[in-house]
Amino acid sequence: MPVKPQDDQTDEPADRIIAAMTDLAGALGRLNDLIARHLGIAQTDLLCLHVLDRAGASTAGALSARLGRTTGAVTHMIDRLEKAGYVRRRPDPGDRRRVLVEASAPALERIASFYEGMDARSRRLTATFSADQLAAIHAFLRGGYESATEECDHLMR
Repeated sequence: MPVKPQDDQTDEPADRIIAAMTDLAGALGRLNDLIARHLGIAQTDLLCLHVLDRAGASTAGALSARLGRTTGAVTHMIDRLEKAGYVRRRPDPGDRRRVLVEASAPALERIASFYEGMDARSRRLTATFSADQLAAIHAFLRGGYESATEECDHLMR
C-alpha cells in the first residue's frame, strides 16, 4: 500500500481531499466501534441497524446484499438483534410468504442519542458554507458513496 502524503505535504486538492476522506472514514469507523461496544453489539450489527434506519424494513436477502454478508450470517445477526430487542420480524404485507426485518423505534432513538454531539457539530459546520458550496459537498459525498458501493461490488466478484 503506497504511503499517502499528509494534508500539508501536497498542493494537489485531490490528494488533500482523499487524505481527509481516509481520515474521516477511520474516525467514523472508530466512532461506530465505540457506539457498538456501548450498545453491546457488534459493529456489523450497528451497520445493519443504520441500513434499516435509512432503507426501512428489509428482507434478510436485501440486508445480505447491502451488508456484503452471507444470508446465513445475516440470519444469525437478525436472531441476535431480535433477542436483544433491536429488531423485529413481521410478515411482508405485499407477499405474506416473505418476512421483513425492521428496527425498533426505541433502539433507533437510543442509537441516535450517541450521534447527537456529532450531529450538532456537523450542523454548525455546514452553517459556515454557502448554498452552492453545500450542494457541491453533497454531490461529492453522494458520488463518493456511489464509488465506494461500486468498489464493494467489484471486490465481491
